[in-house]
Amino acid sequence: MKQNLFEGLFLDSFDTFKVFHNLTAQETGRNLPAVPKTIWQILNHLIVWQEFQLNLLQSPECEVELNEQMTWNAEEFCESQDRLNKTIAKFYHQLDCMKEEISKFDLTDPNLQCKLKVVQDASVHLSFHIGEIVLMRRMTGHYPLLHQMKAFLN
Repeated sequence: MKQNLFEGLFLDSFDTFKVFHNLTAQETGRNLPAVPKTIWQILNHLIVWQEFQLNLLQSPECEVELNEQMTWNAEEFCESQDRLNKTIAKFYHQLDCMKEEISKFDLTDPNLQCKLKVVQDASVHLSFHIGEIVLMRRMTGHYPLLHQMKAFLN
């Protein structure tokens, strides 16, 4: 299947660097006292935010806004590994849906500029929070350091 221009443009925009690889329910809670949000809260925030962005891609209305404070869950940790695994699967499913929507982009679409802006916002937002989680996991010894990344990502 031929890749369209936009798939190539956003090819690595949704890379998570295996940030949720081997994540345990215990790690999702408050393990660092000075960190304002937990991994569990960030993961759930990403899911709510990505759902909003997917809805925009499927019927873009650039004027629609999401109250970001409403996207944060007060629940600080995940109580079971099964629930965590299902939540992570939902997160990755959303990323697959985002990539699918991008594969449908067409230069003749009158809403293309709005859709491109949504994808740009989605990838920047994702990379910010993935960076937070990488740092948190590194600080607790659950994510490889820079010199270990190549082997980890293969």
